[in-house]
Amino acid sequence: MRTIPSLFVVLVLILTGCSGSGASADDAPRVRNTVRATLGTTTADHVIRATEDILTIRNRYQFERRIETAEDIRLLTSWLEVPAADDEKALGYGFVRIRITVSARPRDRTAGTYAATLNAEIEGRAPTGDIWTKIPVTDGRNAYLKEITDFLENEFKGGVRPGRAND
Repeated sequence: MRTIPSLFVVLVLILTGCSGSGASADDAPRVRNTVRATLGTTTADHVIRATEDILTIRNRYQFERRIETAEDIRLLTSWLEVPAADDEKALGYGFVRIRITVSARPRDRTAGTYAATLNAEIEGRAPTGDIWTKIPVTDGRNAYLKEITDFLENEFKGGVRPGRAND
């Protein structure tokens, strides 16, 4: 009879020891290094064409991957190094790079429209460093990305562009 309470005490001690709060990488402070934006609704062709035009021609991005299925459109750019904004420099970053993904999912199959979103990831490194790390989205970087999302939103704002759906 005495062994049952003893076993219970030992089991409780073991479980308590295993659930300790040791420091780990998961305890590190989280950095919000992404910007997400809803871009609007348009045809699949318009999503692809407008995204390619705005990101490659206007902003010098190159596409690394392009996925087009009936259920999903994903356009992923390669990392692009951009000049560090003043507020990023103040945080100690000399170099910044951004990777953008534009995704679209069917919104109305009968109309052939897709709802598009943008996700931008930001990394930085010190002026003399060579290791890229997630960096916080600063006001200066947010303004740069807002300019890109505004162009895309304006492009998609009216939905399907009349007379251009078959271009």
